[in-house]
Amino acid sequence: MHPAAVKEFFDRDVSNLTPALATRRGWTIHLLEFPTIDCSFHANGRTPLRIQMACNNWNETPPSVTLHTFDGSLVTAAPTNPTGIFHPSPHPTTQRFFVCMRGTLEYHTHPSHLNDPWEAIRSNYTLGDILTQIWHGWEKGAG
Repeated sequence: MHPAAVKEFFDRDVSNLTPALATRRGWTIHLLEFPTIDCSFHANGRTPLRIQMACNNWNETPPSVTLHTFDGSLVTAAPTNPTGIFHPSPHPTTQRFFVCMRGTLEYHTHPSHLNDPWEAIRSNYTLGDILTQIWHGWEKGAG
């Protein structure tokens, strides 16, 4: 896809990720600039989670999502989460803990999900949808 089109799709999708929305949801948006979304989730009594979404080829491919501590360091231990989107083992390609959910590059490239191609569902997703779905998974987690 042409780089200008990728940036246009990114800019369109992130236009709804406003400071007011972030405040209502307990998010800190550290960076919202093509091709990166860098956002932390906060709630009372919960360990914050920071995620970075690399959207280099949005929406030809889904964003790659990495998990971080609040200071930006990569997560080095398996997150606990009964919703199951935070995979308990590292991804076979990246060797990093990852979000295993439709709409993330790590999901669609995992050997268990190769029969669920991004091309078949990509028109159903925006970057805000994916970020919100990850946040909901974190909210339901065990702190």
